[in-house]
Amino acid sequence: MRIKVLFFDDIFSDLFREKHSAEEVAWDDSWIDSISTALDESTQRIGVNFDIVKSGEIDAWESLIKNEAPDILLLDLFWVEQAQQKYNDRNRAIDISLDALQKIRKSFPTLPVVCYTIKPDYETMERAFNLGATFFLEKVPIAIPEVHSSLKYIFIYLIRQMQKENLILDSDF
Repeated sequence: MRIKVLFFDDIFSDLFREKHSAEEVAWDDSWIDSISTALDESTQRIGVNFDIVKSGEIDAWESLIKNEAPDILLLDLFWVEQAQQKYNDRNRAIDISLDALQKIRKSFPTLPVVCYTIKPDYETMERAFNLGATFFLEKVPIAIPEVHSSLKYIFIYLIRQMQKENLILDSDF
């Protein structure tokens, strides 16, 4: 079975990379690598291949979803540099992703969307769920694949639920 994951994070954007040194993004890069490794390691053991498409172009969400046809979307909630550019206010970093989430949900109502951030608070989670997040993760500051291994099972579960709700039958499940 193949599962395509569209991974939206500001860490992948040129804008973010231009504003931050390699040392400043090292933790995020390690975290991303650990998730990629955790998903890659599942192939032989559980028979699932995860194809990961990474993008830092949140404003291109619609064309990316149409072109890539992901099974699931992984969405970072804080886009600091994009908020600075769009609103001239870094404190509106969450508005970038939540605006996109609301539009994604209208255009792609059955696409599972997993939102994440470091140290979420109740209000952040509620806003994300109210706008259509399917699941919420805390971005854990431990960058080893074993910590993120459960993510693959969450993805499989969400896709199975979507298939049940849409009465899509797939013999691989």
